[in-house]
Amino acid sequence: MKDKIIKLAQDEIGYLEKSKADYSLYGSDCLYPKTQFAGADNYTKYSWELRTAGLGHPNGQPWCQTFLNWLIWTVEGTDLANKLLCGMLTSASTMDVKNAMVKAGRQVPLNTAQAGDIVFRSRSGGGHVGLCIGRTSDGKIISIEGNTSATDSTAWNGGCVAKHTGGSWEWCCRPDWSLIPSEPDVWRWVEVNGIWYYQNQKGENKHGWELIKESSGDFFHWYFFNSKGQMLTGMQWVGDNLCLFQPLGKLQGALCTSDDKGYQHPWNVEKT
Repeated sequence: MKDKIIKLAQDEIGYLEKSKADYSLYGSDCLYPKTQFAGADNYTKYSWELRTAGLGHPNGQPWCQTFLNWLIWTVEGTDLANKLLCGMLTSASTMDVKNAMVKAGRQVPLNTAQAGDIVFRSRSGGGHVGLCIGRTSDGKIISIEGNTSATDSTAWNGGCVAKHTGGSWEWCCRPDWSLIPSEPDVWRWVEVNGIWYYQNQKGENKHGWELIKESSGDFFHWYFFNSKGQMLTGMQWVGDNLCLFQPLGKLQGALCTSDDKGYQHPWNVEKT
C-alpha cells in the first residue's frame, strides 16, 4: 500500500549515486551502501535492480523516475506497479510517465496533493518527479525525490535521495490505489502493565464480546473487553448477567461454563 511505499522512500533518504569506475571495479555490491562509493555517474541500485528484472532503466542516466518506479515496484510487484504507473513501469522518462498518467485521467489539482501522489515539473530536455508524502499547514508539498540536491528543492539533478518542502511542481497525479487489494485486519494480543488487550495493526482495541481462536489448537473461546478495551477476568457482571472468566492460566479471560457436576471450565467452542 502507499503507506509502505512512503516508508520505503523515507528509509532511502541520504542515498548517494555511485561512480562508474567503482561499479566497474566492484560490480553491483558497490551500489548498495548509502554513502560509500559516491560518484557523479548516475549509477544506482534502483536502476540495477529494475534492469536485472528486465524492466529497463539502465544505469548511467538520470534516475529520478527510476527511483519512483523502484519504490512502487519493490512494494507492489511488477504487474501492479505497472498498472499504478499507467503502463509505464519500464520508462525512465519523467514526461512520458506524466503524459501517460494524465491521459489515463489520474491528474488531480496541485492544491489537492496528498500523501502517495506523484508530482512532476518540466525542464529543458526533460523533467523531474517526486513522491508527495504530505503538505505543510500553508499548503506546500513535502516530497521525497531521487537524483536531487540535498539542499535545493528546485534541483532536478543532484545525485542523492532527499526530502524537500516546496518546489515548483506543475502536475500532480494520483495512482489508482483502489487497484491494491485491501489487507485484512490482523489482530493480536497485547499486554500493558498486566492488562490484556486485543488490537489490530493500527493499535485499535476490540470492545465487547469477541470469539477468538486458541493460539494453538482447534477451539475458540469467548472473551469480553470493556469500554477501554481491557480483557475481563474473574467474576464479572456483563449487563444483567454474572459471568466467570478464567482468572489465571493459559486461557486467562476465557468465558467459563459449568459441567454436569457444576465445575467451571473454559467454554470450548467449535466454530464451523
